[in-house]
Amino acid sequence: MVNNRYSLAGWLAIAQAAIFPLAFVLSIIQGIIGISMFGYHGPIFGPGDLLFILFTVLSVYVLIMFRHLLNDRYSFHEIDILITIAILWNILFQFGSLAIRGTMIVLAPRPEILVTVLNVAFMSIAMLTAGIIDILIAIKLLNIKDRLNDLIKAFAYITLAAGILEASVILSPLALILIPVSCAILGMIFLREKEEVEFV
Repeated sequence: MVNNRYSLAGWLAIAQAAIFPLAFVLSIIQGIIGISMFGYHGPIFGPGDLLFILFTVLSVYVLIMFRHLLNDRYSFHEIDILITIAILWNILFQFGSLAIRGTMIVLAPRPEILVTVLNVAFMSIAMLTAGIIDILIAIKLLNIKDRLNDLIKAFAYITLAAGILEASVILSPLALILIPVSCAILGMIFLREKEEVEFV
């Protein structure tokens, strides 16, 4: 049996698929507790934020390993820079989200219009750039779809759909539904690699 260097990335990607919705649920619960118990309607930090940070850390490793897989198995390097940009985007988005929320807490009480403008501007720019990155990655993958297995093609189509939703900004919340699906498919891509390596 040949050891698969991608198996850890596969399980971590599947973990991401579970962590992402759980983080959202915890974030909602944090807000409800803040309102019901303390009458506080502003941003807070809690377990949900820790899970989002963990998700970001895992995404860095998973994306790096996906780039390695495309390089090693398919000799495909055309999205190397795009994956690096996607990694940087994930890190900057996480830090930016935390920084904005921290700033709003420090400035409390603050005009509601300021909070709205700040959030809308940040999320609009973030979603537009994320959409462009995802669309470019998907297009480049689909350009070589005849060389790819079914799971990578499915990942490319989901990435394209997510990118279009994100780039529209208005429909970007719908893209959140596709994130766990995308992570799960990435996990299966890595774990299938293990099966294929074992039979070589």
